[in-house]
Amino acid sequence: MKINLGRLIAGLGIVLGVCALIVVGSVLRFRGSDQICRGVRVAGIDVGGMSKAQASDIVQNWAKKQANRKITLVALDRRWSGSQADMGVRVDWPASINKAFAVGRGPFLSSTICVLTPNGGCKTITPQYLVDPSRLQKTLHKVAGVVNAPHKDATLRVVDSHLQIQQDNIGLKLDEEASLAAVSQAVKKGENLIRLSVVPDPPDVTAKDAASIDTLLASFSTPFNKGKVARTHNLTLASNAINGIILKPGGVFSYNDSVGPRLVGRGYRSAQIFVRGKLEDGIGGGICQVSSTLFNAALMAGMTIIERSPHSQVVPYVAPGRDATVAYGYTDFRFENSAKNPIGIITSIEGSRLVVRLYGSASDKKEVTVTTNVLKRSAAATKTVVDESLPEGQKKVIEQGAGGLQVVLYRKLKRIDGSDIIDTFKSTYRAQTTLYAVGPTPQTAAE
Repeated sequence: MKINLGRLIAGLGIVLGVCALIVVGSVLRFRGSDQICRGVRVAGIDVGGMSKAQASDIVQNWAKKQANRKITLVALDRRWSGSQADMGVRVDWPASINKAFAVGRGPFLSSTICVLTPNGGCKTITPQYLVDPSRLQKTLHKVAGVVNAPHKDATLRVVDSHLQIQQDNIGLKLDEEASLAAVSQAVKKGENLIRLSVVPDPPDVTAKDAASIDTLLASFSTPFNKGKVARTHNLTLASNAINGIILKPGGVFSYNDSVGPRLVGRGYRSAQIFVRGKLEDGIGGGICQVSSTLFNAALMAGMTIIERSPHSQVVPYVAPGRDATVAYGYTDFRFENSAKNPIGIITSIEGSRLVVRLYGSASDKKEVTVTTNVLKRSAAATKTVVDESLPEGQKKVIEQGAGGLQVVLYRKLKRIDGSDIIDTFKSTYRAQTTLYAVGPTPQTAAE
């Protein structure tokens, strides 16, 4: 029997063409469908052949179970356990479903393999774990509260008129940034026991740093009324908070950072403070006398004043231009140790005077002159009100006012070469109204 080769080839071509059309049609239907390629697994779960929605339901349920999986954090000899969800760890299951769905939907050949072969994509998707840093940070803060043993800086003391350096100590602290990274890496590997990073917390100032402190650089004192018990209490608390602090060269002292917030819970009491130019009762009254006394000592020691603000009106314990008001979170007093060696702050209550002394190296002692000059004066206004309880014509002062002032303070520092450095600090104090009460006159009584 004679075979017609041409017809055979033509027939094969038709068959192949039909097969090709069938394959192309199948591939196009797959690519346009909501079906995941056969052989694809997510976290070991076979989702091949499922719709995207079906696979999402199954994998999401698996992810919810993972959220309850316990994680244990270890720091030193302590352990903290909680669920993944509690620690801000979750499975990014939607991304896993998207990756599974993308299998076979790349190049046309990959789609063809997916359609024609029994195992299709034959690919396993490993879900990624996401960590919410803000949520995990809350757990790490709790751990830090137990683990942290803050360092202790060297401090300065005066005992029997002799300077003594109190020894520094190294502390321990939780490295929260490294611990956050450790948790993130561990959960991605499926680890349940995670060791956190605890590192040394070295002191900022050591006893060795302070070895050169041997000389009084400057001192300043201000008077106070011991009869005002609450104010004296606050003044003493604030002065104790800065007593003994050692500042290295270039270091910046912040009064607010050192004293901290003035709160009842921290021992401060209600006493008179200036509020918008008037004396009112407020928590922490008296602490501005400490900042003002320190300001003057820092001036006389030649320190660089970074931030200083005057009160709204003249205060009784220092001359105009020599005060420094503070308000936690708003107004600070700051200075830089511009000496070549460390300095130390010593405060003391001596009778009815607050004394602040700055000690340092004898080589840093400077010749300093401070003068003030009044630029402008304004008279206090007066206001009179009628007081029916007073006899006719009698007058008395209800609230004593004060004149306004503009003052400039000059500080002159003598350089080693004999030349001078002059700093200026300007202060403006508002005039305060004097309030009088007078007895009614016959005319005002008739009215």
